[in-house]
Amino acid sequence: MIKQLTVENAQEFSELIKNMYSNLENLEWFSPMPFDLENVIGMINHPRFYIVGYFENDVLCGVSSLDYKCGKLIGKVNFPKDCNTNKLVEIGFTMVHSDHKGNGIMKKLVAYLLEKIKADGFEWVFGKVHKDNFASSKSLLKNGFEIFDTYLKPVNAEEFKALASQDFFSESGKKNAEITLSKLGKDDTEIIVTYDIIVKKL
Repeated sequence: MIKQLTVENAQEFSELIKNMYSNLENLEWFSPMPFDLENVIGMINHPRFYIVGYFENDVLCGVSSLDYKCGKLIGKVNFPKDCNTNKLVEIGFTMVHSDHKGNGIMKKLVAYLLEKIKADGFEWVFGKVHKDNFASSKSLLKNGFEIFDTYLKPVNAEEFKALASQDFFSESGKKNAEITLSKLGKDDTEIIVTYDIIVKKL
């Protein structure tokens, strides 16, 4: 079952975010996002987001979202010339619990959101995916998206350091986080994260 998240799902959503970070192959794949209960509830209730979850036997296995604040990227990346940016929405964060990967959950979530986007009258949709996150890119490409541009986003290095210090990281997650942080020079204050902008016309 896929349904919109409510505050009743906040604790499960928080745990899912922790699981995602704990098992990331590359810490850069997700810009640091809050995982404490108060901020997760804030995300669920915020009009900027429409967040849906995939449930099996009432267990939250994955989430995906629409981010209506895509205007911040207009002018910073190239969209197709015929793209009406007033009719543009972003598929934001998508994550699947490590125990449920490989079951096509992300593809189902994206397909569900595409129907929602059409029903809401949007004409264009895009995703922002780390250039090395091939699984996420593949899922969008299978849904008819095309890689259109690249976006370089500076992220405060202290945010990555604070995230990597959390005690919920698995051993492999800790090692992968160390690899990400090893890219920092002694005086670096930012990590430049490279995303592919993947676009679809509805």
